[in-house]
Amino acid sequence: MATFEHAKACVRQYWRWGAAVLSGLLLALSFPPFESGQIAWVALIPLLLALLQGVRDNHGKMFRAKPFFLLGFSAGFVFWLVSMSWMLCLFETSPAPAFLIILGWMGLSVYCALYFGVFAMTVVWVAGKIGTETLWKTLLLTVLIPVLWVGGEMMRSAWLTGFPWNLLGISQYRNLVLIQCAQWVGVPGVSALVMLANTGIAFTVMRHLPSRAEKKYRPNLELFVVLMAIVLCFRFGMGVIRHYTPQEGGVLIAGIQPAIPQVKKWSQEQIDLIHSTFRRLTGQALQEGVTRPDLVIWPETATPYCVTEEGESKELASEMGRQGVPLLVGSMDVINLGTQTLCYNGSFLFQTNGLLVRSYNKQHLVPFGEYIPLSGLIPALADLAPMGWNCSPGREATVFTVGDPAWAFSVMICFEDIMAGLSRAFVKAGARLLINQTNDAWFDRSAGPVQHLSHCVFRCIENRVPAIRVANSGISCLIQPTGLIVDPTRNEKGKAPESLVSCWQVSIPGDDFEPTLYTRYGDWLFGIPCEVVALVAFAGALVAMKRKSGVL
Repeated sequence: MATFEHAKACVRQYWRWGAAVLSGLLLALSFPPFESGQIAWVALIPLLLALLQGVRDNHGKMFRAKPFFLLGFSAGFVFWLVSMSWMLCLFETSPAPAFLIILGWMGLSVYCALYFGVFAMTVVWVAGKIGTETLWKTLLLTVLIPVLWVGGEMMRSAWLTGFPWNLLGISQYRNLVLIQCAQWVGVPGVSALVMLANTGIAFTVMRHLPSRAEKKYRPNLELFVVLMAIVLCFRFGMGVIRHYTPQEGGVLIAGIQPAIPQVKKWSQEQIDLIHSTFRRLTGQALQEGVTRPDLVIWPETATPYCVTEEGESKELASEMGRQGVPLLVGSMDVINLGTQTLCYNGSFLFQTNGLLVRSYNKQHLVPFGEYIPLSGLIPALADLAPMGWNCSPGREATVFTVGDPAWAFSVMICFEDIMAGLSRAFVKAGARLLINQTNDAWFDRSAGPVQHLSHCVFRCIENRVPAIRVANSGISCLIQPTGLIVDPTRNEKGKAPESLVSCWQVSIPGDDFEPTLYTRYGDWLFGIPCEVVALVAFAGALVAMKRKSGVL
């Protein structure tokens, strides 16, 4: 009997930590490689139950933020460790020491988990102030908790250069019907919908816990609100998908996926092989007897040397351009200003006369990958740059124009397609096709390239334009304006990637194209107001914690 009572005491004491860890694991299952997006609709219920039960257990007591912050942090830390374990592929593809790779993986997981902790402590403070005793209070919290969650995601997406990776709404990238609302409210709106379901179910479960003080029957309006929101989004999404019809004709685009292993990509001995691979695959795309494409695309940093400087890489790009089809090449660009050398990760358009006519320099660089933060203030840090130099950011939202009649596109290089603001800027500037040139060979045969792809789906829905992804190694594909992924290449786990040519018939929006609400207003309609509410609530929790005057 004593052992049983001791076990019950342990369960009462530690169940909240188990609930937090369970939420982290369930949330990780919602994202690639597990691809169980439906789990996201219930993944955060254990954490929410732990937080809400904590509000009830501490009713009338002083607000203590630390234990609730640690609960949220624990859930987040487990989630990020599992979902970003693909970073460990750098053991094989990066020259960085193993301890730095582990430190980066752990450090990024800790940083992202902090937002989970802030969310948890803020929810407890807000719920303690509002209360959970009546129907109207729980209804208010059912709506307010998703707002706090989205506010935290908005902060993570913008602060310290921004890291909008694996936002809750991204887990639904294959649920095309329900994510069409992103054309109004972007990914934050989808995240709010998923969290609304978690919150409504959590409050329903709370009503049936043995400790609840309220015994009388009342309508289950929390679930009603959830179902109404889902039904409205479902009806809208079905209408969009049912009535979407690509325009006749369109343009034919060829993507070259050379599958150059990252360990060989910059090897001096492999330069001839890299050049011959691009010559062979481009020639295959342009061979006689097949419909010639309107544009050929090479992936990010495709050439060993800069195509802006005289040499083998520029000669090859010019030669391929003179075959009669414009060529878009991913390449580094180095500009020597005498006292300063600037390096850019760029995209370069060669016309059919073999001349370079326009370029784009990547604007949103990857910290610790393409540059070392603070290296301008501390020059010694520049020696830690993985590529041996720091890249400089571009400043212009370049729009390329090709064809007759002319059609316009813009380029997102590497992880730029996770930044919703960049794609908005391109479309507002006139682009009607988004092209993502990327090199996911760093993370071959892992969940990294699939998670990367999932973000680009939302860029298409938000702006109602198609996208083409061309990867050195990873997933090349066409994504329609509805988010439908067409003809993806896959590097399955355990199999070596293959070099290949992909061709896609792309319907470019015409002159009657109308920008979506999200293209016009971005996150000002929903995401930023949520961020403001979350910041005010977090400030209130901090004040209560500092003064030790807040009472739940």
